[in-house]
Amino acid sequence: MLKLTGKSKFFKAGNSFGLRLTKSDQEILQAKPGDEFEKTISPDGQTITFRKKQTVSSDTQNMIKQLFNENKELMERLKEE
Repeated sequence: MLKLTGKSKFFKAGNSFGLRLTKSDQEILQAKPGDEFEKTISPDGQTITFRKKQTVSSDTQNMIKQLFNENKELMERLKEE
């Protein structure tokens, strides 16, 4: 069973600060160095929520480029409006 609660240590790294994650946290998140997360801090400053940003596959990126290139005139007209 996954452990979804626990403690995390706040630390200073150079001019930045960080929260340390356990190996279990990393495995649950399927996170690797360089992954990006969106951060939301509650108005009272007591809760931070991190959401892993979804990546777009290179196949999808290529499909989007192709669609934009095939419809370049339409895209320019839409941009003007």
